[in-house]
Amino acid sequence: MPPSWARLETDAKLYHKKPRPLPPPPLLIELGEHMWCICSSGLENSGPTVIKSCTVYGLSSAHVTEIQLRKCNNCLCSDQFISPDCRDIEILNLNNRYLFTHELLEHYTSAYTISPTPFMAFVLEVSHGYADNGTGIPFINDFIFRATWFTYANLLCLENDMQCHICGPASDNVIFDSVSISFSRKQLCSSIKPPTAISPHSEQKDKVSYVSKQQLILD
Repeated sequence: MPPSWARLETDAKLYHKKPRPLPPPPLLIELGEHMWCICSSGLENSGPTVIKSCTVYGLSSAHVTEIQLRKCNNCLCSDQFISPDCRDIEILNLNNRYLFTHELLEHYTSAYTISPTPFMAFVLEVSHGYADNGTGIPFINDFIFRATWFTYANLLCLENDMQCHICGPASDNVIFDSVSISFSRKQLCSSIKPPTAISPHSEQKDKVSYVSKQQLILD
């Protein structure tokens, strides 16, 4: 689910959100009602369970814990394990090795929507907090965090009902990118819609891939 400040009263509540800050993760993250596998076909015909070590990254520190997995009997499955979904404890399971709290991911969402924050800058900020806490576990790099956040954003339940909490669905001014382009309400017409609007005629680009490891080239 989106952060509480970004949800409408009409949005579905898929699970109970715990008060912040979140408590430490359990010593063993067990398989529960919600399980998933990359192949989707091995959930009903699965093998024995195994216990593996993992790291849960939070906003200010990381915790080493254990995760319960179940062997997938699908011989074509590249992942080989059925994993707990972890949404009930507000954790995103990236790959059974790296797990991230929703609190951390929501914090970046808030930082980015208020003032565009590069992934590298946010990772450096969180890394400083980890160093101050002296837990001995460093924060992950920006490449892993970037992949994690986009995975989290892709899973968010975002209905096509975006509106302002104060102005409602039709505000006096329509701002498209929050920075440089805006239109007065008198210029609105039926053909102008926000870029977030979805229709049956929306263009679909299935083979879009993010350019990894981009670097800043100074003048």
